[in-house]
Amino acid sequence: MKNKKGLFQRTSFAAALLLSATTVVGAPETVTERLSPETRQILIEEMQLLASAMGPLHTAVVTGEHESVAQHARQIYDSFVLKQKLGADQRKEIGTLPQQFIAADRDFHELAAHLAEAGEQQKPALERFYFEEMTRSCQSCHEDFAGKRFPGLANGGTKQNTHEH
Repeated sequence: MKNKKGLFQRTSFAAALLLSATTVVGAPETVTERLSPETRQILIEEMQLLASAMGPLHTAVVTGEHESVAQHARQIYDSFVLKQKLGADQRKEIGTLPQQFIAADRDFHELAAHLAEAGEQQKPALERFYFEEMTRSCQSCHEDFAGKRFPGLANGGTKQNTHEH
């Protein structure tokens, strides 16, 4: 009986740890949910614009349309959220987001600038590289900050860090 009680306590403790870890993983998204509806809407609009821009950018990369690569990548770079519609109060509000989120957003836009340069230089290998890095950046940010919205990416997806065909 003593062994069963000890097993139950260890299992309960492990379950509590798992539950608290799940809560911590989801915490960054709850931070964005606490933003004002206006500021949250601006972030949502930017994400939607970025998503709609990635399709034509991919097509341009894989078809060697260098001028189009440069144009689309430059548009993505120029959409940097902190340079757009935000007023002073909204900038302050954005400042309450985790620094990792702000850094990820900045890094994504820097990758877009590099991709635009690769397009201008007509370098397909660099175009592919920076497009892949931008895609990784999107996926990583969604995994880290929007796991509830993208459950297939939460906790690294179901096949964490594996590559299969």
